[in-house]
Amino acid sequence: MKENLISRLRYLEKKEDMTILMAAVTGSHSFGLSSGQSDYDVRFIYVHNDKRSYLSLSQPVEVIQMKEDLFDMEGWDLFKSSRLILKSNPALFELFQSRIKLITHPDYFRKMNRLIADCYSKKALGHHYYRMMSTNLQQLTKTRGSERKELKTWVQVYRSYLILEYIIQLGSLPPLSVWELLDLVSIDQELKARITRIFKAKQMEEYISNNESEKNLSIIEGKSLSLKKEITRLHQGKKMETELNELIWTILE
Repeated sequence: MKENLISRLRYLEKKEDMTILMAAVTGSHSFGLSSGQSDYDVRFIYVHNDKRSYLSLSQPVEVIQMKEDLFDMEGWDLFKSSRLILKSNPALFELFQSRIKLITHPDYFRKMNRLIADCYSKKALGHHYYRMMSTNLQQLTKTRGSERKELKTWVQVYRSYLILEYIIQLGSLPPLSVWELLDLVSIDQELKARITRIFKAKQMEEYISNNESEKNLSIIEGKSLSLKKEITRLHQGKKMETELNELIWTILE
């Protein structure tokens, strides 16, 4: 499958006259939660081959997408992705953290990895994953619809929760694998067992009972307020505009 994905990306390079600097599989496959029905979410960063387009009145295309069957590919132009990275964007963080790399420009990848590790705002990431957890919790409390849909929502709740606990407890950027997160964060055994049950149900495309869902809600809602307070103490991050500009200029040369 990896070769198939790379082949599709190379096709896009020729079709759009651009060069991919970084591409990886994100989503459930990178989280360790894929099932037989999971799409392949591929995200990438590219630079247009015609460098003059960056100095033209009509700006070059900043987003390229291709969707077909189980493949969902989306890429961001070098300038757009760099502006997102300046804001410690979580989607870019997850792209570079993915272990399922497809294409990497060695120099670009090495420098970007260092910048993200040194400069990304843990506070910004904390606020993002807290909002993700809260939004999905609200959805669970307002609706009692399809259990299959609810299970996917629970996965987002618990994945966000584990990432938050990791950042707060260890003070560093978290891995994407939910199983690695479960091993590394310190949580009580009952909650760990409940989270494991949800993740395994997602992989097996099983259902969870409404009664089990209600119990999970009461536990995680009780932890929400303390997490919110801890986020305010997280590191703000460092400025990286100068380094990003230097990297962009080097690539364009």
